[in-house]
Amino acid sequence: MLSQTSRYVLSVLCYLANRGQEPVPAHRIAAETGAPANYVAKILGTLSRRGVVRGEKGWGGGYALGPRAAEVPLGDLLALFDDHPGPVDCPFSAPICGCRVALTQGRIGRGGRRPARHAGEKVACPYGTGECINPVPCPLQGHWARVRDGYQGLAGARVGDLSGRVAR
Repeated sequence: MLSQTSRYVLSVLCYLANRGQEPVPAHRIAAETGAPANYVAKILGTLSRRGVVRGEKGWGGGYALGPRAAEVPLGDLLALFDDHPGPVDCPFSAPICGCRVALTQGRIGRGGRRPARHAGEKVACPYGTGECINPVPCPLQGHWARVRDGYQGLAGARVGDLSGRVAR
């Protein structure tokens, strides 16, 4: 449900949250999290520019969480690396409900909302595209909202919530 980059970001943040203020070299973070070194460098550079991590150069240097990191929501950080973080896309390559057909045929009304499925009945599209216009919704209709809710719970967690929860 999360992109590979988002998983690497979360791995790096969890790792640093459980190291306290001890600076850790980027190559060690990569080795211990299993994330490729080039991803770790990109992640640390972006987080450093945002003040979430601080870098120390020289002997004994490395990266640690910055002083304001504990209060930053994870969703804000994931959004730095993904244009559309979280499970918002339809998982079907050729949707059986026809929602992509509705999108390409212009059947979505103003404000990105679709007309109601039945008169008076509004059924939300679980993929975040407004209201479902299909008389027979996809088989995930009732389940996908829980997936999105789970992501929202993760996105609302703060970096400070990550410390002390990983066995060493």
